[in-house]
Amino acid sequence: MTKAPTSRPPTKAQLTAAEKWLMDINPDAAVLIESGWRAAIEAPGDFATDFYQNLFAAAPAVIELFSGDMTEQKGRLTHTLAETVVLIHNPKHLLLLLRASGVRHQHYQVKQAYFGAMRNILIDTIALRAGDSFTDEHRRAWEGFFDNMATVMQAGMAAAAKS
Repeated sequence: MTKAPTSRPPTKAQLTAAEKWLMDINPDAAVLIESGWRAAIEAPGDFATDFYQNLFAAAPAVIELFSGDMTEQKGRLTHTLAETVVLIHNPKHLLLLLRASGVRHQHYQVKQAYFGAMRNILIDTIALRAGDSFTDEHRRAWEGFFDNMATVMQAGMAAAAKS
């Protein structure tokens, strides 16, 4: 597993390690990621609403990245997260999705430093919504998944910034 996201773009070695982790994801971790996501989505209420409420409370600086009605953004978040979970079983496509997402996030002017807040809020929101079914093992699997996805996205952001 790579380190939690930082405010700097990943090194080549960090990117290689993240890609390897995602390409060779442990089957037990994949099951935990999928079951944690399913429990969070199936819980009453709206996942994206809970996530953004928690994110804006914990990291108000990110509010400036969003304007207007959040309905479309909430749908994109939920769809993209669901797609990343499904693509655990198709890691080549997952890597393509993450690189492209990194490029988009560079154009949205997302800062590398935001990934740490996003990580904690995302995993905490999944855990809260999943309830007692979300174990320490689920959290570790999600931390590894997010950290490695973030590394690939941050590399995509860095590449987009250079072009």
